[in-house]
Amino acid sequence: MNIELETVHVHVSVAVLINDSDQVLFGQRPPPKSWEGWWEFPGGKVEKNENFSDALCREVYEELGVQITKYNKWITRKYSYDNLEVTLHFFKVFEWVGKIMPQENQKLVWTSLKNLKVSPILPANLFIQSAFYLPDYYAITNLSETKKNVFLSQLQQKVDNGLKMIQIREKDINLEELKIFAKEVIDICKKRSVKVIINSNINLALELGADGIHLTSNDLKIIKELPKGLIIGASCHNLQEVKMAEKMNVNFAVLSPVKKTLSHIEIKPMGWKKFKEITNKSKIPIYALGGLGFKDYETALQNGGIGIASQRLIWE
Repeated sequence: MNIELETVHVHVSVAVLINDSDQVLFGQRPPPKSWEGWWEFPGGKVEKNENFSDALCREVYEELGVQITKYNKWITRKYSYDNLEVTLHFFKVFEWVGKIMPQENQKLVWTSLKNLKVSPILPANLFIQSAFYLPDYYAITNLSETKKNVFLSQLQQKVDNGLKMIQIREKDINLEELKIFAKEVIDICKKRSVKVIINSNINLALELGADGIHLTSNDLKIIKELPKGLIIGASCHNLQEVKMAEKMNVNFAVLSPVKKTLSHIEIKPMGWKKFKEITNKSKIPIYALGGLGFKDYETALQNGGIGIASQRLIWE
């Protein structure tokens, strides 16, 4: 006789502690805990009548013996282990009082996520390795609705105000015009170390020294090999395309449209509920796109995204 076990749902607050060298802290699960020997970020189960921030502070104190004083709510993601469904609430922790010491016989290691010193990592924590170095939001070019000189002026302002990444997506200009425009964008951005990603055209990205390429959903079906050393993004519109992007080991995906958008007015938006369903089944970081602006950033995080991408509202 087959007995179906009921799935247990728990909420967990997770601390991504960051030191002055941009390293993060991992702890190794000691015996007799399940997943003994695996590495994870500090944190633990949210207790009844406890909010996520209070659980974070309590768990860090219980595991590390310090009181955290500066932290930001970051990403929320679900992960399933057999009959256990975990909602993980990740926080970035920047400052604390006291000396970090293991309180539960666990080993502790500070490591860069670009060059991990520990393995294996608990599966629910793995996607943080990709998400950690990505910006909270990024911009997409929009020459079809503004003159080039006006756009470049707007770009300079955004770069001066902290923009970290931009995607060049211009389908209505020829290759020579695109090359000139892309070079102008790169010249502005490189002065402030802003990452520039070029849509679909791998050869152009390599020629101009762009930081990455962004694959269309059609590219995912036909491109077999990607250049090394570039940031790789991918446009996705459903779970199937997200899974294709995963197999290609892209750095992130952009899922759209979340809301109604002027560029694809005929397409029904998926809404935040569907967006969350897909992000919770994804192993890669996902940006939300489609009719979104800065006011939607927190909502994107609450629904499993790492931030927003925007082609229009971000330039306002």
